Amino acid sequence: MKKKVYSILLYFFVTFLVNQNLLSNEKYQELDRVVAIVEKEVITEIELKIAIDQVLNSQKNKSGSGAQYTELVRANVLDQLIQKSLIEQYAAQYGIQVEQKKVDAFINNIAKKNNLSIEELQKTIERDGIKFGRFIDNIRYELILKQIKSKEISTKINVSDFEIESQLRKNAVLNPDVFSLSHILIQNPSNASINEIDANYKKSMEVYNLLLAKKSFEDLAKEYSDDASAKTGGNIGWKKEKDLPQLFVDELSKISAGQITSPFKSPNGFHILKINEKKGVEKKKVLIKQTKLRHIIIKQNEITPEEEITKRLNRFRNLIIEGSDTFENLAKEYSEDGSAADGGNLGWVSPGTTLPLFESTYDALEINEISKPINTDLGWHILQVTERRENDLTDESIKYAARIQLINQKTELIFKDWIKQLRDQSFIDIRMIQD
Repeated sequence: MKKKVYSILLYFFVTFLVNQNLLSNEKYQELDRVVAIVEKEVITEIELKIAIDQVLNSQKNKSGSGAQYTELVRANVLDQLIQKSLIEQYAAQYGIQVEQKKVDAFINNIAKKNNLSIEELQKTIERDGIKFGRFIDNIRYELILKQIKSKEISTKINVSDFEIESQLRKNAVLNPDVFSLSHILIQNPSNASINEIDANYKKSMEVYNLLLAKKSFEDLAKEYSDDASAKTGGNIGWKKEKDLPQLFVDELSKISAGQITSPFKSPNGFHILKINEKKGVEKKKVLIKQTKLRHIIIKQNEITPEEEITKRLNRFRNLIIEGSDTFENLAKEYSEDGSAADGGNLGWVSPGTTLPLFESTYDALEINEISKPINTDLGWHILQVTERRENDLTDESIKYAARIQLINQKTELIFKDWIKQLRDQSFIDIRMIQD
């Protein structure tokens, strides 16, 4: 009898376990069913649910709720997951990869910008309900997407000078320069004599030198300025560039926020301006050190040994140093590249535009000094630095920024067509989605 009871209990216990497993499997299959097939990959209900939850969590404090809104989010999120799958498969097919060190550098940059350690960044992200591994995966995807956009679209886009000028005008309208200014005026009488004008110029220079000595602009304006703003320490408030006299605009273009102009003359007298603050398109001054170079190159071949080439170049070097011959004449006669006709002149070169050995060699030279022979993939050279300068590339930098802005705008427009074409060419099967 006891044996029979044990058999019945065992039967119910096993039945209970089997039923629980069946229920668990059924629940798992329900949650993890395939909602879309994208080429060789699938998107499951669990992936979709996690992505939807993340979007809804990020929208907690924003407008948007109800079943209709949730369905819209579901459709948009599924669309993004399909696009992500297509992009990742395209990258794998064409060998487009992102090195781990680039991902690490990106994460380190995010942490640094937020004044966090990597551990603190991870805790912050996971506190928002996002697994750190998924966060890293998303970064890798964004970097892959950037590479694809660059390879397939950006590098093939041409931007004309007309488009750049048009973009600069558009930027100026959207972000006009607005200045918070202070002003000191040393006013000339209406019928001022040459002596009076000269005296006022000297007075303006005295004030200017006091400002350079770190004296208060406000105090000096109250003491010396003939402008109506003198009572308020010279402060004339915020002024748009278009509302200022062109003479003021020209002088302000030479200085940055916190700086003062040197005294400049108008029919009214002598002015000193200070930019207290500036809004608009920030024009950071870009100065680049450039070097003017010339060289003599002898290319190596199977017939002439290295020893003989270096011996010849050292002989040329000695002739130039002794004054027996000139670099220009020797380059014209013996140098073996296109620069020979111009006495070996390579023009102005900027950092990063020549071979590393070339750059390190000319950086170490004084003006008119001649290097010892150096060997590159192009041949054997001797170099001479003829001039150095600091070139202002601010305008070129602003134009380059506008060019990149246009390329990015065009890239995003073309990418919409590119991804649509990729989707049209791919096998995508969206299954029925049920709550």
